[in-house]
Amino acid sequence: MSTDPETLAGFDPFAAEVIADPAPWYALMRKEAPVFRVPGHGFYLVTRYEDVMTAVRNTDTFSNRFTSPGLALGRGSPAIQTELNEILAGGYPRTPTLLTNDPPAHTRFRRLVARAFTPRRVASWQPEIDRLSDELIEAFAGRGSVELVSEFAMPLPIGVIADALGVPRGMQPTFRRWTDDSTDLIGADVTDERRLAAARGLVEFQTYFAAELDDRRRSPRDDFLTDLLQATVDGEEDGLDDTRGLHLPPLSDTRPLDTAEMLSILHQLLVAGNETTTTLLAESMRLLVAEPAEYARVAADRDGSYTAGVVEEALRLCAPAQGMFRVVTRDTVLGGVEIPAGATAILMYASANRDEAQWPDADSFCPYRDGVRHHLSFGSGIHFCVGAALSRAEAQAALPRLCRAMPDARLTADRLNYKPSFVLRGLRSLPLRFSSR
Repeated sequence: MSTDPETLAGFDPFAAEVIADPAPWYALMRKEAPVFRVPGHGFYLVTRYEDVMTAVRNTDTFSNRFTSPGLALGRGSPAIQTELNEILAGGYPRTPTLLTNDPPAHTRFRRLVARAFTPRRVASWQPEIDRLSDELIEAFAGRGSVELVSEFAMPLPIGVIADALGVPRGMQPTFRRWTDDSTDLIGADVTDERRLAAARGLVEFQTYFAAELDDRRRSPRDDFLTDLLQATVDGEEDGLDDTRGLHLPPLSDTRPLDTAEMLSILHQLLVAGNETTTTLLAESMRLLVAEPAEYARVAADRDGSYTAGVVEEALRLCAPAQGMFRVVTRDTVLGGVEIPAGATAILMYASANRDEAQWPDADSFCPYRDGVRHHLSFGSGIHFCVGAALSRAEAQAALPRLCRAMPDARLTADRLNYKPSFVLRGLRSLPLRFSSR
């Protein structure tokens, strides 16, 4: 683990020791340079809650229309761009939709996806979440040890999303590979060869799901793919986004989604639905193992009421998406810092979630602290995560089951390793030992 830094000189967000423990660095930024231009890279990290919220609300200046943050912020060679373009030309165009768009175009996508991500649909997945959680736990409960990431935190959300999409369970390893192909390029230091392999994986993903969408056109089913194909909106009235209770403005463009748009949405949902929930599950258990009293309360929580607060506090402390990209459209000032047009700013939700001005004793694990649901781990405003309810449902179902199955779980590693992305920061593994039942 890193020690508290005394200066920001030489700060490198890609460094393994920073990724392992970024909180002290962000605390120093909030104190000394809340809008920090990263040396040698040129992008800006926005670290205070107030400044992040200012940027979130100003979509005209802080645009979501970024295209390839992994290529922009990684350390790959520019020489491979031609080869990357040739690979990607074999698939569908990369189309701005949810995460990579602004109003009014974003409004159309948001309303269409909200129609396919209703509370009724999320509720319909709950029995499968419960069943799959029990099945995964049963596989290791009698053994007395588990590597929680690979044996539970990964397969649960992948299994749920596979069922929601109506694709075979046997596709889970391929889903995991496609997720890695995406996350390895976001805020990470990877080789040129890895970038090329990831591009091939994206085209493979597009080819597979284009065929699945064609199948649903011929034979509709009760699944998310069919929901996307059939989603329509009326442009005359304000629309209610049931995933957040947002009233979205009327639309002039009410076309159904085309194939490239649906593939873009599915790609974002695959990454968000798998990687971020995996991180939430693993980090929640890491926090609970270190707090025996909280662990026992979750184990005894039969109706999920206490666990819900634990999940929110885990989200606050361990944001699965540490930040989100914005492209600055005009010269502006944020937090007293001049940012030129064309610059990339990263709104660091992980830092804003620990802002002492928002939460006293912000580094402590305190479920049900005041205002905990004001955290930014699912974003805010029009870009609030459409899959937030599903991710919460999975964590709230899983944590009590895990704590009951492993009543005295303890960490067996002296040091935990994290993946190489400072944006999608997640544990590689979480080895636990417990008394087998």
